[in-house]
Amino acid sequence: MFLPDWKEILTKAWSIKLIILAAIFSGLSVFVSQTNADVLGLSPAMFAGLAAIINAGAFVARILAQKETTSFLKDTSGAVKKGAVGLLAGSAVALAATVSFVGGWEGRSLVAYQDVVGVWTICDGETLGVKKGDVRTAYECDEMFEKRLIQFEAELDKCLFAVVPVPMKIAVTSWAYNVGSSAACKSTLVRLANAGDLEGACHQLPRWNRAGGRVIKGLSNRRGAERALCLSAL
Repeated sequence: MFLPDWKEILTKAWSIKLIILAAIFSGLSVFVSQTNADVLGLSPAMFAGLAAIINAGAFVARILAQKETTSFLKDTSGAVKKGAVGLLAGSAVALAATVSFVGGWEGRSLVAYQDVVGVWTICDGETLGVKKGDVRTAYECDEMFEKRLIQFEAELDKCLFAVVPVPMKIAVTSWAYNVGSSAACKSTLVRLANAGDLEGACHQLPRWNRAGGRVIKGLSNRRGAERALCLSAL
């Protein structure tokens, strides 16, 4: 259900404008990494870093400058005060930011295709139950993507007990969506975070840049952006 003033929020809210800008930079990062094009003389990692910083700024804008600030800060759902547990399910703004950030790296295909290691994939990196010949509409992909991000966050919440800033939660949810919640929960990253070493946990992200036993440039760029976002609020 849309908010009554959704049109005004979409056109005037700085947080929304920043999220859109971050999505553009994320898209440029993927474009440059895939085509080696020279865009403003910036590398894919630079575009990814800018996207991460802008995404973090969107949260600052939402908390400090947008309407309903008081209710957002006093939210008792645990989205902010309890280490961002259940953040995506409880905050439309956080979910939109996560969709923008993760979607910029996953890309979208309405027709099933095989990824770099031969796994059938569709929509925004979805692999569960996907087979050759599957087709989805854009609406179905939108709905599936949001539900799956919320699901991956919930699975991550079962092992990530540390109180973490919202941008870090988005970064590690993006990572878990990409590598799988089971692998994420068994990782050194989660162990360090639960031990209180949040900075050390963020620096673990670049290690997850392989697929099929080899380093993938796109994954290296993505992990760099996730680390930048992860560190931005520490």
